[in-house]
Amino acid sequence: MKQFPIQQARNLVNEFFDFVAKAVSPFHVTSLCKERLAKSGFTELNETENWKLEKGGKYFFTRNLTTIVAFTIGQQFDPNNTGFKIIGAHTDSPCLRLAPVSKLDSNGFLQTCVSTYGGGLWHTWFDRELTLGGRIVFKKDNVYQSQLFHHQKPLLKIPNLAIHLTTDRNSFAPNNESNLRPVFAQEAYQTLTGIEKPNTEGQTSFENKHYKHLLNLITEQTGIPTSDILDVDLYFSDCQPPSYFGLNQEFISAARIDNLFSSFFSLLAITNPESITEDQTFINMICLYDHEEVGSQSAQGADSSLLSNNMKRIYDILSNPNQTSIDSFYKAIQKSFLISSDMAHSIHPNYSDKHQQNHRVKMNEGIVIKVNHNQRYATDGVSSAILRVIAQQANVPIQDFIVRNDSPCGSTIGPLQASNTGIKTIDIGAAQWGMHSIRETAGVVDGYYLEKLFVQFFKQYEKIDHTLLGI
Repeated sequence: MKQFPIQQARNLVNEFFDFVAKAVSPFHVTSLCKERLAKSGFTELNETENWKLEKGGKYFFTRNLTTIVAFTIGQQFDPNNTGFKIIGAHTDSPCLRLAPVSKLDSNGFLQTCVSTYGGGLWHTWFDRELTLGGRIVFKKDNVYQSQLFHHQKPLLKIPNLAIHLTTDRNSFAPNNESNLRPVFAQEAYQTLTGIEKPNTEGQTSFENKHYKHLLNLITEQTGIPTSDILDVDLYFSDCQPPSYFGLNQEFISAARIDNLFSSFFSLLAITNPESITEDQTFINMICLYDHEEVGSQSAQGADSSLLSNNMKRIYDILSNPNQTSIDSFYKAIQKSFLISSDMAHSIHPNYSDKHQQNHRVKMNEGIVIKVNHNQRYATDGVSSAILRVIAQQANVPIQDFIVRNDSPCGSTIGPLQASNTGIKTIDIGAAQWGMHSIRETAGVVDGYYLEKLFVQFFKQYEKIDHTLLGI
């Protein structure tokens, strides 16, 4: 038996660690993706400008700076015999967001008002050192601009209540409104140490919504005067860096594994030179969307016209109307394939009864095909068969997942993309523990499997689509 390349898998995880530690908001995710794509020879496009595309070209564009789409055009692109090979994932994760009016004080402590984003396991946010990151919107020289912000030191904390003061010591069910309030500072300490209260005279309406201490922190780091700031999109995140654990260091622990794991390894795949062959006629594409955790219904979400409109735009630019059949684009859609890659629930040894007994998937044992016959996932027999062929070619093991009949089933972008585009779609993912916790767990080898599967998909799908799509 060929020895598994564990060091190669760890090298990929180390790259992921570096990525996820910096990707504290969807804005940072997109920025990091742009940086890697540019280094790999991709050209940035702007949706508000006319595009010039060429066979063999590599391109990307963003929307709202939180969704990013990258694509490569086959060297042998033929508008009468083409299609799209797409991997979809998302850039957002459940988190706390800074409220529009964040000033909040109680009994001499300065706190921040927050909004919950998505379906987080909010009790895991207690007793963690938190910080803030996101986007600062400002006006300079009558020009509206934005800049990334990430304070990399511990700044806030949501302290737990001592067990001696709780009435029910067997459960912990915090109220998301009254108990989920990070502590930012203490007035008595500021007085004791001679820290002057900021002068609030002449403040703008925006400055009146937030503590001057916080705005000064932003100014010190970004150089943007508080009077120029128009608004902020700030996300709370855990300060603890990602790490390995386990007797053999076989597990990884990090924030935002759902779904930056899929986003990162799809990015690796599309920038991997092995994903492109000289005889390709199809278009390789990754779509990393914002707002999956809150339903995807936004201009930059998966339940928008973003993908449909831009597939048509790309196709039309590359096609000569005089040499292209009038219905060739719609033929291309039916020859296309979309992999919706999100995470999956690994069997939990302490709660094994929560998992369907015939479908107990595990970390480090292969990529998971997710099935739900009520269309919470888009997988069917044909899309499953196609993926199994690709996985076999890539030597990637496959596992099968369904939820119990007495359990609710989550969903993701797969059904939305399938219904909006008409493209054959499958939902897959790597197995993990603690989905939507502030720190989640995944397997060391699954990133290796995921990238191998994605690269093989980009290389080989168009060679098998005619065989299977007509079943």
